[in-house]
Amino acid sequence: MSALHTISGSPSTGLLDSCLMLVGPGDGILFIQDGVYYGCPPNHLTVISPDNALFALREDLIARGVLSKLLKQVSPVGYGRFVELTVSYDKVISWS
Repeated sequence: MSALHTISGSPSTGLLDSCLMLVGPGDGILFIQDGVYYGCPPNHLTVISPDNALFALREDLIARGVLSKLLKQVSPVGYGRFVELTVSYDKVISWS
C-alpha cells in the first residue's frame, strides 16, 4: 500500500526526520507551504531512497522565492497535479 506524505512545516520542525521513519518503498513525499524549503539547499534529501518520488508545490516555491533553487530530484507540481497525486496513492499522510 503506497502513501503520499505531505510535509508542510519548515526544516526547523524536524518533520522530515519523523516522516522518514514511516516512509516505505514506492511512497511519495510532497513538500507544501514552508515544507518546500526541504527541497532547496541545504537539505536532508540524500537519505531518501530513489524509490521515493519527491514533489514540491510550485505555487509555494514561487511565493517563497525558491523555485530556482529547487534540487533536481524534486519535481515542481501545480495544484492540478497535487490533486492527481492524492488520488494516485492509496492514502495521504499529512505532516504539519
